[in-house]
Amino acid sequence: MASRLKAPYFAAYFKTSLRGKAPARFAVVTAHNPMGHLFSPVANRKLDAALRRRLDALKIRRFRVTGGSEDGSHREAGWGLIIDSPAKARALAAEFDQNAFYWVRGGRIYLGSSAGGPLKRAGSWSERRARWR
Repeated sequence: MASRLKAPYFAAYFKTSLRGKAPARFAVVTAHNPMGHLFSPVANRKLDAALRRRLDALKIRRFRVTGGSEDGSHREAGWGLIIDSPAKARALAAEFDQNAFYWVRGGRIYLGSSAGGPLKRAGSWSERRARWR
């Protein structure tokens, strides 16, 4: 059964390490704050490092993506994964105890539950570029 996707997930903004245009399709996955529980910055950095090692082991190309609230008061570092399927992102999100992940295709953002179910439209990548530093 799919977990309920929280309203703030649909309103996330993103900052990336990309220079230039985003890939035609990619996923965004984080390891921060598993299952919505707030972890310390030190714990979140350790979780991020574990995700990075897992991506290395799977040979998944990636770029840094930080998602958060529009005003930047909440941020979670994650990774843009250059993969061919949202199913791979769902599996990684579940492996790292995340409630959700993002799939971006053709400039459109979709939100998926790590527990399963359909992807839900969540906005436009170009309109959700974070302005915070």
